[in-house]
Amino acid sequence: MPAFPRALLRNGFGAGGPTLAEVGERALVERLIEIAEGGAEPAGEDRNGDDAAVWRPPPGHDLAVSIDAVVEDVDFRRDWISPRQLGRKAFTVAASDLAGMGAQVVNCVATLCARGSEQFEDVIEIQRGLCEAAASCGCALIGGDVSAIDGPLVIDVCVTGSLPAGRALRRSAGREGDVLMVSGVLGRAAAGLRLLRESRVPADLVETRWIEAQLQPPSRLAEGRRLLDAGVLCGGDVSDGLLLDAARTARACGCAAELWADSLPVDAPLRDRFGREWLELAGGGGEDFELLVAVAQQDAMRLLTGWPAELAPLTAVGMLRAGSGVQLLDRRDGTHLPMPASAAEHFT
Repeated sequence: MPAFPRALLRNGFGAGGPTLAEVGERALVERLIEIAEGGAEPAGEDRNGDDAAVWRPPPGHDLAVSIDAVVEDVDFRRDWISPRQLGRKAFTVAASDLAGMGAQVVNCVATLCARGSEQFEDVIEIQRGLCEAAASCGCALIGGDVSAIDGPLVIDVCVTGSLPAGRALRRSAGREGDVLMVSGVLGRAAAGLRLLRESRVPADLVETRWIEAQLQPPSRLAEGRRLLDAGVLCGGDVSDGLLLDAARTARACGCAAELWADSLPVDAPLRDRFGREWLELAGGGGEDFELLVAVAQQDAMRLLTGWPAELAPLTAVGMLRAGSGVQLLDRRDGTHLPMPASAAEHFT
């Protein structure tokens, strides 16, 4: 398969310079620390070279922790993405789980596994991107590790944050009759991945937006905190596709999920350019990193009318019903549609 046109990338991998083997671990770690220290200030923690970071949430708050890894040729290809973009994506993917809980992300640690032949400057750019993305959310990179590996490049990010004590968006908190809502737009990342795999140069701004959604997913931390402040109880992120994440939410609630195809928030060109496959991209493509919540019907309109315009919009896309599993209808009270394939599960 031909590579995606490198002209569309800024400072892609392999620009030249010494390798990690030539630079050595000590010099690499010192440079990584220097970049991290230029980011956001750690919350209640001094960077002093200790073996572990120590942090406790503020009084009246609970600790939230999540971890996620991006793996070369599974989650990204280096001919599609620049090192700095990769660093930003690695942080955003990890922080999405905290967004799905309504948490404020505060600190993070990161592990890099790379071959000795990896170029030093590429790794430094990954660190810059990670720290930029973290700092934009008020999060500090407070530690990490590097390791040699005889395999693909791996970046593993663990994020910590805080929640008001006893409060969090929980997948299990929904009830029969609740309205299912999603933030933002679905299917963009999956459409972008399709274009990248086909090595297609984007034909217009819409296709460019799709590719950007795959390479630089949105952060919904602000939306998650707003949902929690609004009293929403049931929520989670949409990382593996709406169908799978709706199934997880419904199962946790002891319900079935009913989704309405005509209500899914997608770019209009998605239907035009992908024909009958648009539902597969919007429902099963994954990597949207939007939020999925279940809200009591009497609270849904209040939530929508009070939703800030500067945040990603919310859209009602279905309901929790009695039963189990997921049903896809063409519209509310409409006819059943065949379930699109899911493309986001590992080991399948």
